[in-house]
Amino acid sequence: MKFFSLLLLIAVTDCSLAQTPKIQVVAYSRITTPGIPTDPEGPANNRFPVRYYIYLTVKKGTPVSVSSVCLKRQSYAASLKKVTSPVVVPHDLNVPTEVKDMLVPETQDDVYQVNLQEQTGPACDDRAQLLARDNEVVVALKSGGTTLYAPAKTIAALPAAAAP
Repeated sequence: MKFFSLLLLIAVTDCSLAQTPKIQVVAYSRITTPGIPTDPEGPANNRFPVRYYIYLTVKKGTPVSVSSVCLKRQSYAASLKKVTSPVVVPHDLNVPTEVKDMLVPETQDDVYQVNLQEQTGPACDDRAQLLARDNEVVVALKSGGTTLYAPAKTIAALPAAAAP
């Protein structure tokens, strides 16, 4: 009986250690303004798409793959690229200086850049759609046969860039 109790204790402890990994998502955007000003009385005409910078931080060694991204309630295909931390970008692309913006601080965890691809639908799947009500970005991931949803409440705006 003691052996069975010990075996049960080990199984419960093992299951509690196999929890879902903690995932942090940060999101940034940068607009590009056209070099020629638009007519002040006409509609704004910016042919440059907004550039999004989305990063995931997961516990080192945790295998993850991206299923989809729900960005402002629109569904996109995406891919992951492992990057090193810290992740920094120039503060102002229009004025080259040494000033940088830190998007992801240095960490021992794994950091992935989420690369958006084509839009896959006008709406996100059910679970992501629920999270998208309160979050501007929801990344759907697969890890160990489980689908995980990692939200980012807001998208921080970086300084605008001028078109070349």
